[in-house]
Amino acid sequence: MPLISFLIPARQRRDDLLRLALHFVGQALAVDCEVLVVVERQGVGDAPVDELQRAGARLLIVEGGAGPFHKTRLLNAGLAAARGCHVVAFDSDLLPLFPLETLCRLISNSPSLVLGGYRIMSGPDPCAEEDERHPETSSKLARPYSAPEDCAGALYKQLLAGERFMVCPVLRRDLLLHLAGWNEAYCGWGCEDQDVLERYVAASGLLPARLPDLLYLHFDHPQQSGWNEMELVQHNRAYYYRSR
Repeated sequence: MPLISFLIPARQRRDDLLRLALHFVGQALAVDCEVLVVVERQGVGDAPVDELQRAGARLLIVEGGAGPFHKTRLLNAGLAAARGCHVVAFDSDLLPLFPLETLCRLISNSPSLVLGGYRIMSGPDPCAEEDERHPETSSKLARPYSAPEDCAGALYKQLLAGERFMVCPVLRRDLLLHLAGWNEAYCGWGCEDQDVLERYVAASGLLPARLPDLLYLHFDHPQQSGWNEMELVQHNRAYYYRSR
C-alpha cells in the first residue's frame, strides 16, 4: 500500500501536467507514493496522457467536462480510487521545493499532526507597483513572492478568526472517507480546501501543523473560464462563511 496518494484534478492544464510528468511523478514513485491524475472525459484530449503514463502516474477519467470545473467532484472520484494510507490534494501548478523523503519522514514522526506547507508564487506580483511591472524591469517579475494566504488580511483570518489554511495538507484516507471527502457544493476555485481541512481537524482531533520545510513553488497561469472566475470564487466564499 502506498504511503501517499497525490490526487491531481485537472482540466486544460497540459503544460502543468507535462511538468509534473517530468519532475514530480518519478520522485513520488521512488518514495512509495502514487500519483493519481483525475480528468474529465470531455477534456481528456487536452491531457498529456502518454507522458503521464510513461512516467508512472495513474490516470482516472470521469464523466463530465461541460460547465464549470467541478474540482471537488474530481477529488472525490480520486479519493474513491486512491490506494494510499494518506491522500494529498495536489494542484497541477505546484512543485515541491524539498525532497519528498522529507514529507514521508515527517508523516512517520508526527502521527498526531495534520501536516501541511507553504507556497511561494512565481510570475508578476499583483501587489507590485506599476513601475515594477514595466517590461524594462522584468527581472523583478521573476522573483517569487508571498502567496495571498500569507498577506496581512488573510493571516488575520487564520490567526484570530479561526480559519484554517495550509498548502497540500496530508490527510488520512480512512478519516477523510468517513467525512465523505470534499463538499461538492463547492464548484470551481475557492474555499473547498479550507472547508475540508476544518471539518477534518474538528472530527479527528488532530492538530494542524504548517511547516516551512514543506515549501511549494506555484507557477503563474492565466485565469481559466469556468474555474477561477470571480463569480465562482465569490459564490464559494459566500457558501463557506454561511456554513462555518
